Order: sequence, then structure tokens, then C-alpha cells
Amino acid sequence: MRTGDVVVGETYTAHIPRRLPTLPAGARANRWLSDMQLHLVRGRRITVTVIGFGEKPDTVVVSRDIPAGSVALRLTHEQAAALDLAEGQEYDITGIVTDTDGQAIVFPATVLHTIPARWLRPPGERLELHPDTDHFHRALVCRDADGMTPPEIDRAADMAMERLHHVQDLALDDPGFDQAVLTAEADRQEWLRIADRVRTAGLAAYDPRADPDAVEHPPLIRFRKT
Repeated sequence: MRTGDVVVGETYTAHIPRRLPTLPAGARANRWLSDMQLHLVRGRRITVTVIGFGEKPDTVVVSRDIPAGSVALRLTHEQAAALDLAEGQEYDITGIVTDTDGQAIVFPATVLHTIPARWLRPPGERLELHPDTDHFHRALVCRDADGMTPPEIDRAADMAMERLHHVQDLALDDPGFDQAVLTAEADRQEWLRIADRVRTAGLAAYDPRADPDAVEHPPLIRFRKT
């Protein structure tokens, strides 16, 4: 989204890339927690609430709820002295809280991130591939898989996954790649379907003419007769 379209106080879906760029620093005390939590959700979509705009152009400050398993307790001066700690500074004890059965207690917590506004999408946004386009891409994959062995199909499925990840990251910077994401996902799903078929049937090679779920796309994509 563009920064001008973002409304403070509204909830959005944030698409987090797998390769995180260098992001603007947040509050120093919370920077480590923010970076760690963002690292944990790479490649995922998360729900966030915009609470303001970042200092750098085209960035927003968002909050999201996370479960917290650890807590920090500030020691009083008397407690620090009882532990024979040096005077003149503050001390915290960090760890987990357990009940009498030894079960860890989880507390609700909030983490703040400063992220590019382009990562945000309206929560109800749903892009769909036109059925004719989906049909065409499935036909391309079936044609390309013709005669491939199971290991070759697995490698092709891995390459389809890499391409999907690549265009997903491109789409974060340029919404014009949204359609490419949909077609890359269609390609990946068809490779996975074919891989599952050859494994289940114990085939030495894939033959789309013997696959009842394979599709052609006359007159553009036709399977060669054997």
C-alpha cells in the first residue's frame, strides 16, 4: 500500500518477505525483541495494527499481539544488596513463570515493528487467478513434465517453489507482480500434483496422456501422441 492510503488505527495484513531488508531502528530497549519476532515470521502473512508513521519516508509503525513466555523482574535495592551485587545500577531477573505443577505460564504481550508501508494489504484482499489462465499454466506444466522421471519432477517442483518465493518478494515492492505470484503458485501446485501421482502409482516416468487429471489447452498446448 501507499503511505497516503494507510489509516492509523486500522488493522491490515502484512506480507513479510523471506529476506528481510535493513529496517529502521525502533526503540533501543525493544529493538532486539522486534527484530527477533520479525525474523520468526519471514515469508508469512501477519495481522498488524498501524499506530503511526515511521521517521523514514514510506514506513509505518505497527503493533501485533504475541504470546510471551518470559518475564523480567526489576530487583529492589534491598534485593540487589542481599545478592551482594554492586551498588549504583539497576538489575533485572529474567526467566519463565511456572505454576506449582511446573507448567510455564504464557502472558499476552505486544511487539512494535517499523516496516515499509508497501508490505501492508487490506485484510479482506483476495486475488484469484482466472480459470482460463490457471488451465493454461497447468497444461504447460503437464507438457513440460512429459517423460520426466520422479527425481526430475521433484527438482522441477523445487524450482517452482524457488520461483514462487522470488516473485512473492518482488510483489512486496511492485504490486504489478501480484499476477505473477498467482501463476507461479498454479505452476507449483501442478508440479506437486504430478509428483504425487508418479509416486503413488509407482511410475518410472510421467505420461500426461495416461493421467486423467492432466489438462490440454487447445489449440495452444497439445500433448504429443505416442
